[in-house]
Amino acid sequence: MNCASSELLVGSHRHPDDADNGNDKHIDAGADMNDGAEIDARAETGTDDTVAEGDGADINGGGDHFGLFDDHAVAAAEDVTPAGELDLSDLRDVLAGRREAVVDTGRGTASRAGTGPVSHDAAGPRVHGRGGEVRTRRRRHPVRSSIIALVVLALIAGGVTFGVLWWQERTAAPQDWAGTGSQTLVVRVQSGDGLYDVGQTLVSAGVVASIKTFVAVATDDGRLDGLRPGYYRVHEHSSAQSTTNDLANPSNRLGQLRIVPGQTLADIATVSTTGKKSTKQGIMSKIVDACVPTNGAAQCFTVDQIWQAAVTSPLSTLGVVGWAMDPVSAVSDPRRRLEGLILPGDYDIAPGATAQQALSSVVQASAAQWNTTGIVAAAAKQHLTPYQLATVASLVQAEAIGPDMPKAARVIYNRLDDKMDLQFDSTVNYGLDRASIATTSAERLDDANAYSTYAHSGLTPTPIGAPGPDALDAADDPATGTWLYFVAIDLDGNTCFSTTIDEHKACIAKARANGVFG
Repeated sequence: MNCASSELLVGSHRHPDDADNGNDKHIDAGADMNDGAEIDARAETGTDDTVAEGDGADINGGGDHFGLFDDHAVAAAEDVTPAGELDLSDLRDVLAGRREAVVDTGRGTASRAGTGPVSHDAAGPRVHGRGGEVRTRRRRHPVRSSIIALVVLALIAGGVTFGVLWWQERTAAPQDWAGTGSQTLVVRVQSGDGLYDVGQTLVSAGVVASIKTFVAVATDDGRLDGLRPGYYRVHEHSSAQSTTNDLANPSNRLGQLRIVPGQTLADIATVSTTGKKSTKQGIMSKIVDACVPTNGAAQCFTVDQIWQAAVTSPLSTLGVVGWAMDPVSAVSDPRRRLEGLILPGDYDIAPGATAQQALSSVVQASAAQWNTTGIVAAAAKQHLTPYQLATVASLVQAEAIGPDMPKAARVIYNRLDDKMDLQFDSTVNYGLDRASIATTSAERLDDANAYSTYAHSGLTPTPIGAPGPDALDAADDPATGTWLYFVAIDLDGNTCFSTTIDEHKACIAKARANGVFG
């Protein structure tokens, strides 16, 4: 029972025996006493068919003393219309001829057929019905009610739809195709992709029928747990197991390019201590080999085409790292301008790429790696530019092995500080596009070779290869020492460091004894 919405109506209390045979007058205590008590005139039919509410009987013949079950009282709690406003239900009744209009005179009274008098107070017009009850009408909002109903229906419909889809997903049998399809295609696994992401790619490409089935099969198989990003050859419309086999097969990994520390852009001729000659593949040739042709072509592009892209493409188009733009633009030999900017690591060449697309993808990916190395701050610490520090690291990479790299970096800095020529055979060989432990006096002193650190002071015009992480660390944080010389003393690359020329001569003697110079 909501007591706040129930209005206690007070009438005249009389004994039934006091009935006045048709002259019964009912005093409505709910009337506005400012206008005087209003008298609810009853139709005098000769019988007393109007009983005061205080007698314990209502118009329905019940025993409701407080009007709690009075239909009119309930309506009074629900039906309120602000003063001076028209109730839409009343308007419809009037237009249909079922009721006379209630006219607000502004004087506290109004008349309407079939109802009692109307009084006005601050809450608006109050209609007095049979039995003297007061009914204060409120304004209905049919539009708002319709919107609410529509929203509720939409929510119910959405819930039912979701429930059906959820039930279908839970109960549907896993989908799969049988065997291996006849047509092959290439899909790409992105960095950070999990099995579900790979499954989405495969379903979109028409390789497998169901993400759920593929993930379940691949998880049970286990070979794809470490699936690397890249391009893979697979068969369309194949079973999940067949596709898992394709992805796990190393021969189906396409466009894979691996750059190792010290690798150069161009192919170089190698000469062993025994005089045996061979060719070491450079980065440009490796990019050509990595690209998988499409549409029946023999190859994506030629070595000459990728060199053309390296020499003529705008640096911004290639995606050269920002701090290298100015020094690279100043390099006199365009074939060497990108040297040292492609870091060691794994790269992916898109099947069917053009020469410029392939080269740009590698340079841009390497630029992203450069931006994580902290080279700008490291160079400032050594009072160098980032490009100069990259050059130092490339020299360390060419001259020393891992444990000796910090000492080799220290020798470079010490000789530069003392205005000494670096005198590295590796720089002479780089200018000659070859790799050889021994060089001749004429080769070392040939000033036509811009990279000879015997003939030219200071650092080389560009890096002489791809510096690895150990070499970069050594250039950033060199060992502490006074060394000015070093030389490899065995064929394993171990190095002897010295401060004086006499100590250095002793190291050279060890190298000769171990067959380093042939």
